[in-house]
Amino acid sequence: MRILFLFLLSSLSTLIFAQNNPGSNSIVDSLNVEAFKAKRYDISKALNLLIIAQNTAKQIDYKKGLATAYLYEGGINQQQGFTKRALSDFYLSLDVFRRIQDTFNIAKVNQQIAGTLLLEGRYDTAILVYDECLVVYNRYNKQDEVVNVKNSLGLIQLKRNKLDSAVILFNQALNTSRKIKYGYGEKKALYHLGKLALEGKNLDLATSFFYASMEIDRRINDRYGLALNNLELANVAFKRGQLDSAFAMSKTSYAYAKSINAYELANQSIEQIILYYKKTNALDKAMAWQDSAILINNLHREKENEYAANLIDIIKNQQNIRLDRENAIIRAQRASDEQLFILTVGTFVLIILAVLVVMVFINYQKQKHFSRELRAKNILIEAQIEEMGTLNKEISFQNRMLEADNKTKDKLLSIISHDLRNPLVNTKGILNLVNQGMVPEDQSKQLLLQLETQYMGTTSLLDNLLFWLKGQMAGKNLDRSNVVLYQLVKGLEDEHRMLLVRKHIHFKNELLPQVAIYADKEMIRIVLRNLISNAIKFTPDYGSIQVKAEQTDTASIIYVEDTGIGMSPETIERVNAKQYYTTAGTSMEKGSGFGLMLCSDLINRHDGSLTIESMPGKGSRFIIQLPLQTA
Repeated sequence: MRILFLFLLSSLSTLIFAQNNPGSNSIVDSLNVEAFKAKRYDISKALNLLIIAQNTAKQIDYKKGLATAYLYEGGINQQQGFTKRALSDFYLSLDVFRRIQDTFNIAKVNQQIAGTLLLEGRYDTAILVYDECLVVYNRYNKQDEVVNVKNSLGLIQLKRNKLDSAVILFNQALNTSRKIKYGYGEKKALYHLGKLALEGKNLDLATSFFYASMEIDRRINDRYGLALNNLELANVAFKRGQLDSAFAMSKTSYAYAKSINAYELANQSIEQIILYYKKTNALDKAMAWQDSAILINNLHREKENEYAANLIDIIKNQQNIRLDRENAIIRAQRASDEQLFILTVGTFVLIILAVLVVMVFINYQKQKHFSRELRAKNILIEAQIEEMGTLNKEISFQNRMLEADNKTKDKLLSIISHDLRNPLVNTKGILNLVNQGMVPEDQSKQLLLQLETQYMGTTSLLDNLLFWLKGQMAGKNLDRSNVVLYQLVKGLEDEHRMLLVRKHIHFKNELLPQVAIYADKEMIRIVLRNLISNAIKFTPDYGSIQVKAEQTDTASIIYVEDTGIGMSPETIERVNAKQYYTTAGTSMEKGSGFGLMLCSDLINRHDGSLTIESMPGKGSRFIIQLPLQTA
């Protein structure tokens, strides 16, 4: 029995090692990855690497590596305008991925095939294929592939002149790309947004998008992308009548396209160069470039015809392979009938062997019984030790929370005894002086203004303390409603009018009257009042404060910006860590160091976030982001 078992185990291990050698597979994967990178700047190198990968994959029977090499080769051919050759590669890749039942990569191949449908103008079919791909990508959480599909769907909407749908899809692709730091998806979205702006005849916006896309192309050395963006920038220059600039960009586009054998892009660049010479009456040069265009078109046509013939051969080969498989199935069925009797006898022998194995196994299990009990007890002891460690961690955490509560208590006592008591004592002293007639009239007016300022600061501090205490002690529930931001900020502007006038600060309420958020009105008022008060405090005379808002598909965003003294990175870090921090304002205004901590707490209770962007001497910007909800 032992000899039989060892023989079967040895045979199985040898078979598994021969069919699945990870070292050889990794070589093919590395070649495919290197070829994918090289296609941006050196098409010849990329194709050579893919040929080596295909040959190696065939030798070691690594199907996934072979299918991936076909997929990448098809992408290169599609990029160069060889649609028929690209389709042949895609179908080869699709056949292999279907055989190994690789759902994700089947979706990737179908995505490429949908791209060819897009080029052929078969938009409805392409959309159906893209939607199927999105289902797979979302299932596998492949956000980079989702970005690629949304860029393609947006391009279809652009070609159909459905500009509103197109801009939504491109912006979704752009935002997701930036979120996951996917450079290729970002530069494609920027390029498409440039095309969209050009379609709307917004030349300035189109130029900015094309330059932003081209900057990413330079960073990743994507010559195809550089050729595309220079071509579009030349088109913008022609529309503006800037012929020399258009000519220079067309020449640059042609150089990039020619370096990677992108025939269609090279031909489009030549058309723009010819247009330039015609507009400048240099007809002899235009004729010379026209000859170059004819040569490129002839070369492209010859390659396309060659690839079309290859596609037919590949399809025939696939049909022959399927016929061979069907014949093999028939032969296997016949062989199985002939072997039925042998299998019956073999089954009887195996039953006898199985009985013997069961008896041996029962004895073996008895011997393992005591060792299992011992292991179970050891596991129980380890679990108890781990539980004790968890309890110790919880006790340590509770101790830290108690220390934090003590610090909070001490700070509250300090605020009440100093920041509340001192203004009240000062107020009493000033009123006594005024009532007893010991202060001249002009000085009494200044003292009364000082009292009004102290009153506003004390009232704000009391509101902050009350809201914080309610949140900490009773967990005040949110009373959400639709809050019109313009009216709320207008009231806060009137409330701070005296301070704004005193420091000659220009307050800009740029909120639209119809903009509303779904939130607790009083809490949002406290947050905005603290931020505006801080902005006034740290903005020098003749500065400006701006409040504005915008809404995305998922959130409402409020901006409070000032031209004040700004904050250092260390200060921002202390504020984000919810540490008490205060400093005097530009006119030596005092504060409690409590406002920003309360703002952060109230925003967090709305499931939102507070972001601070600031540099010393450059002003500050406070960004409130709240989830978009409805009543």
